[in-house]
Amino acid sequence: MRLSVDTVTSFLHGRGVITPDTPATATVLAGGVSGATFLVCAGGARYVVKQPLPFLAVADEWPARQERAGVEAAALGWLADLTPGHLPRLLDYDPSEFVLTMTAAPPGWAEWRSVLLGGRVDVAAGATLGRVLGTWHASSAGAPERLATYGDLTMFLELRGDPYHRTVAARRPDLAEPVLACLDELLTRQSCLVHGDFSPKNVLVGAAIGAADAAGDPAADLWVLDFEVAHAGNPVFDVAFLLHHLVMKAVHLSTTESLGARCAAALLACADAFRAEYADAGGPAVDEADVVRHTGALLLARVHGKSPAAYLTAAGAAEVSALGAHAVTGELESVAELFPHAPGPPADHPDDVDRTVSR
Repeated sequence: MRLSVDTVTSFLHGRGVITPDTPATATVLAGGVSGATFLVCAGGARYVVKQPLPFLAVADEWPARQERAGVEAAALGWLADLTPGHLPRLLDYDPSEFVLTMTAAPPGWAEWRSVLLGGRVDVAAGATLGRVLGTWHASSAGAPERLATYGDLTMFLELRGDPYHRTVAARRPDLAEPVLACLDELLTRQSCLVHGDFSPKNVLVGAAIGAADAAGDPAADLWVLDFEVAHAGNPVFDVAFLLHHLVMKAVHLSTTESLGARCAAALLACADAFRAEYADAGGPAVDEADVVRHTGALLLARVHGKSPAAYLTAAGAAEVSALGAHAVTGELESVAELFPHAPGPPADHPDDVDRTVSR
């Protein structure tokens, strides 16, 4: 059964999530390519209902098993115990129809990707994501028996390895060796639970981002979503995945915004805060050279793979491709070199950088 906006409410009735006499409305949540997602409002409560597609909605043929919904359901249960305030709560999972029902974020929360593309870059979000991801990686590395249940890499290959690394290798044979070397490292070092899609599009942020909390520290109300690619893997993938998105947005904003250089500086500061907090939380993927190489492979994938970044202009795509090539081959040694549009702060004032840039 394929859910639709007309049938999702009755589905929740049948699952006992809401009672038949509770008034309910349903709308489609747009923006994803991997599944059908709905927002259902009933009796003052808000639910997100998600059913994965057997083929992703992209130009290239991209099959993906619907069983990935079960992976997401299991990961939500595990990680909710580690960082309960930073992901939705799983309410119901129907394994026969591959449908998850979760709590919805508060009204007014926004997709972080849209916030970034709008020119607002807040370091508090990056810092919080670093703490969250570092906690997940460190804690799951210490639970080998539980981690073993995530050892099947089929869906990681379907959703990442094949459409990203192997497609780049086929389309850019000049870079095949270092790109496939990165993939080999991802497939052979299964040390912790890896999210697999740690991207700004899967982060929701609240209005309190950037404001001070009661203790005077920057607040970062956010949730991480979409755990269907979760697997036992190499933690460098998640770190590089977030960083490659920040790099692409720095490139994009530098060509489309009058404040492009300041945005790039704030994005680099965000990346630095993310990595620092990740390390402080015990995250193991801290080797900068490895992070840069894997970020390079992903940058190449967003130009030459099956999921090109739609917002990049032709010039932006060319720059991202060049950065990726230099990074994956080891020509770039630091994360800062991935942000060529970011002006460096004065040496005696390393913190003198705008942390938030708004249009």
